[in-house]
Amino acid sequence: MKWRKQLMGWLAVASLAVLMMLFTGCGGGGNTVLTAPAQPFGLAVKAGSATATVSWTAVSGATSYNIYYGTTPGVTTASGAVMVNATAPQVITGLTDGTPYYFVVTAVNNVGESAVSNEVPATPMAKPAGIAASGGDGQVTVSWSAVAGATSYNVYYGTTAGISVSTGTKIAAVASPLVVTGLANATPYYFVVTAVNSNGESSVSSEKSATPSVAPQPPASPTGRVVTSPVAGHISVTWNAVLGATSYNVYYLQSNSVPAKSAVLAATPASSATNSIDVAGLISGATYYVLITAVNAAGESGTQTNAQAITVL
Repeated sequence: MKWRKQLMGWLAVASLAVLMMLFTGCGGGGNTVLTAPAQPFGLAVKAGSATATVSWTAVSGATSYNIYYGTTPGVTTASGAVMVNATAPQVITGLTDGTPYYFVVTAVNNVGESAVSNEVPATPMAKPAGIAASGGDGQVTVSWSAVAGATSYNVYYGTTAGISVSTGTKIAAVASPLVVTGLANATPYYFVVTAVNSNGESSVSSEKSATPSVAPQPPASPTGRVVTSPVAGHISVTWNAVLGATSYNVYYLQSNSVPAKSAVLAATPASSATNSIDVAGLISGATYYVLITAVNAAGESGTQTNAQAITVL
């Protein structure tokens, strides 16, 4: 009987040793006590359009993380909406632009969940709308509608469609309208805009493109002007056609001076294919002074420096 009692004692001691090894990690590995992980730190939140991106520093021993958030400060695991099994950086969607949100994070393992991290606020912000882009000589002018709560804007651009904040050339802290210079003429450029405030940067706007080009120029002044009076009360005016002209204006005055536009007695348009015109209804015996300009979509050429005089039959 004595040996049986000794055997039972040895078994009890062995069982206790096994239990201690299970809970204290003895036997070949050191003395690590199994506990819930420490609370996360280094929490940062970047707001976007109806979104917030939450990041934090990894915690030793954590197997996953939970994000809790709400619209009232002092978020807890009981009061906040939760996203489980989150991975940093984690994007939270479905938020309301212009509404402040507050975020905390916990670390989790098979023992339990840590205390919440420090709390960080962020306010999602709408992305800019009403984007417009127009090309000029070596430049593009970009404009957009103001966003409530924005303190500045960033413009991103490039020569390939699908511009993002990571692929585009960035011009930071700008206002609308923005003139982007130093661009190559005849090359299409693509532009997006983001709104910025102390909480972060919105999502990118819709994309607009524009192609810089040399600004159109008015045509050269006509040459080869000939003025005659073939019949009473008429003068006939001819000139050399001007490259790029879409019409012409003939000015005729009873004054030997280069006319200001306000002093013009008449301006007669003609088609670009026409380089002559007959002017009727003039005073017989009167002397008129004739000038000609060429016109296109960019404007009107200068007049010749000297008017040509003609006495009407």
